[in-house]
Amino acid sequence: MTAKKPIKTIRIPTKISKNLSWIEKYLRKARQHMPSLVLPRHIRAYKPPINKESRTLGSCYIQERLITLATHRVVIIQGPKRKRRKHVALSQKEILMTLAHEMAHLRHDLHNFEQEYYAATIFRTFGLQDRCPYCKGTGNIPMQYVN
Repeated sequence: MTAKKPIKTIRIPTKISKNLSWIEKYLRKARQHMPSLVLPRHIRAYKPPINKESRTLGSCYIQERLITLATHRVVIIQGPKRKRRKHVALSQKEILMTLAHEMAHLRHDLHNFEQEYYAATIFRTFGLQDRCPYCKGTGNIPMQYVN
């Protein structure tokens, strides 16, 4: 009998912001399934200013391999006398979709079919599950990537 080799832990050389430290396990999983995946050097968290309207949830600087991800969204709430702005946290699914989209820009810089397909492939490797709407939540199905 031969002894089984221990599974090597995959080292992630990416510096991740403290607010997004939970992303590391998804990066490890993606790197395990896609060895040729180009990982970013830095992942930063971003909370948009309350007085400005942010239209993007992430950005990617290709030369520095830096990805900036928004953790909140600014929402306008109609009060009894005036409108107010409020920060609303993004769900993990939205953050991971943005991460997959921005990581796909490291290989395909333009918004085209190849980039969208590659982002969906990265998102599938994260292995997220969603409740099945047909069996009343007793089963799980893979989460769908929406660009």
